[in-house]
Amino acid sequence: MSLLKYLDWSKLSLQERKESLQRPLLEQNKSIPGQVSEILSTVKSQGDLALKDYTKKYDGVALENLKITEEEILFGYSQTSQKIKDSLNVAISNLKTFHKAQITKPLKIETMPGVVCEKRSVPIDKVGLYIPGGTAPLPSTLMMLGVPALVAGCKEIALVTPPQKDGSIHPMILTAAFLLGLKNIYKCGGAQAIAALAYGTESVPKVDKIFGPGNTWVTEAKMQVAYDSNGAAIDMPAGPSEVLVIADADAQPEFIAADLLSQAEHDSS
Repeated sequence: MSLLKYLDWSKLSLQERKESLQRPLLEQNKSIPGQVSEILSTVKSQGDLALKDYTKKYDGVALENLKITEEEILFGYSQTSQKIKDSLNVAISNLKTFHKAQITKPLKIETMPGVVCEKRSVPIDKVGLYIPGGTAPLPSTLMMLGVPALVAGCKEIALVTPPQKDGSIHPMILTAAFLLGLKNIYKCGGAQAIAALAYGTESVPKVDKIFGPGNTWVTEAKMQVAYDSNGAAIDMPAGPSEVLVIADADAQPEFIAADLLSQAEHDSS
């Protein structure tokens, strides 16, 4: 069920206005940390076997191979309409323009005789991108994570995403990956995918830092591997998607719709 709400601000009482701006209360299942810890430990010790077992258990898919083949990527690309490909290319171009503008030149300065301070931006060698599956494909997440990694010059980029019920990856995810030139794509999601990136398996390479949002299980897994000295760094513990659009009689309807659509991809309804 969609959580989208329409409110007429002029008709709300002060208390109703306050309540409408209140962030939602997140209730943490107390059993999740322990279960996630077990998943991490199992993947760490059993590698690909554990990934396949968990994928069958949680996604209902029996996989032979975890890594996406080049043929699968090309097939997904062929299943995507040219209109969508054009839109993805525009988004990628805009993202590259924005992130390239953030590249800074090395700074080196002698603050006092004999004291030299320096600031440099150095790319992370190996990064892992977690792209949620869930109710809808999120090519936007892939582009917003993939483009900065490419612009920064990361040497190795591994992408993990849950498979669909037929064992495939959604064509739009594969199309975005193709347009970005990403080839190391693996069929796994949830806490087990985070474990694979943090510790490495026979198929999935160990990375230095993990990026990307996910559900409670994914977030908990990211937190745990970040605290493990043998794990991996993370970007942040991502929470639920939230957006508030305030519009009056002078607002442009097209802009309002665009703002709402930016989060609509998170819910099929």
